Amino acid sequence: MSRTNSLHYDLCLLGAKWLRSKKNVERCEGRWKYVAVEVCVNGCENPDIWAFNGWSTIVVEVKTSRSDFLNDKKKVWHLQGNEECLAGNYRYYLTPKGLLQEEDLPSGVGLLEYDGKVIVRVVRAKRHEISNHADGIIMASILRREGFKEGIYNYRGQPTTIQPTTIQPKTINGIPEKEYYKQKEL
Repeated sequence: MSRTNSLHYDLCLLGAKWLRSKKNVERCEGRWKYVAVEVCVNGCENPDIWAFNGWSTIVVEVKTSRSDFLNDKKKVWHLQGNEECLAGNYRYYLTPKGLLQEEDLPSGVGLLEYDGKVIVRVVRAKRHEISNHADGIIMASILRREGFKEGIYNYRGQPTTIQPTTIQPKTINGIPEKEYYKQKEL
């Protein structure tokens, strides 16, 4: 997590607002309805910005220095064999203008730049078909933190009348099994 008075944090907030705006619409994806900044979870990556639109997810990693970008490649979820730890059907880096070049980017990852006034999409990300394991962990964390309780949610508008089933004891000749064997012992 970044300090709240840092360029990194400011870019996280600006990136989140940009994702929610109509200026950012991936082809056939619509607007990003649910956006979280600096998500912190166990078991997968912790994206600077994560968003969900109902059917796809996007991750934006904010980088304010070249060394921060280069260190990103060493994170465990970027290593071969750990793809299930990656979130985001679309992945972007958001940087100050001129920090990265297109050839610096991993395959399929997009680039957003902030020029001091607006965010501009420099390279469009390609859609990644992923397991969405990490996205599920992130979504569950957000739901829990926002107060959703574990339970059954019935959206048909009908009263929920689910009752736990009662297990009937096994009987022999109409007598509960335990009592039957007690009588046999006597």
